[in-house]
Amino acid sequence: MAIIGYARTLLPVDDVDAQVAVLRDAGARRVFVDAGVPAGRQVRPEWEHCLDYLRDGEDTLVVVTADRIARSALQLAEILTLLHSRGIGFRSLGEPVLDTTGAGAAALLDLLGVVVGLDRAGRAEDTRLGLTQAREEGRVGGRPSVITPELLERARELRAGGATYTAIATELGVGKTTIRRALSTETL
Repeated sequence: MAIIGYARTLLPVDDVDAQVAVLRDAGARRVFVDAGVPAGRQVRPEWEHCLDYLRDGEDTLVVVTADRIARSALQLAEILTLLHSRGIGFRSLGEPVLDTTGAGAAALLDLLGVVVGLDRAGRAEDTRLGLTQAREEGRVGGRPSVITPELLERARELRAGGATYTAIATELGVGKTTIRRALSTETL
């Protein structure tokens, strides 16, 4: 079982040598380094190389702190789940509780899943509450309608004269669906 390290700095000028030294002292045989790459960025070249390099069921990934690989509990949970599914251990030297190499690995992953679930539920509840409050204040959100009262009146006249939705939309310079929706909500 090999220990593989990963280090990351936010800015290219940040000194990564201290992270690398700590990882080497922890037994890292190889250390992958992304310098000047935020954890939230989709493309982290050395992170991708690290994931490719790790051997399923054999290696352990070590980081100085968990924020080197993830910027949220959700992202950390996804990464730990991926590593666990491949049989790869994980240890954060700065947060000793984040260690999937010991007996408490299953409990840690379960607990992290609960935290992520609570986080998602809280965000969904906050969103619903915000939308309800906005509606009560008369704000409905979304894009403003392109149909002005004048355009709506002209659309009514054209439709009463037998014009098709396509012809009305072309004359008024709006989409056919917009015209259809505007005229159909009036008859309800």
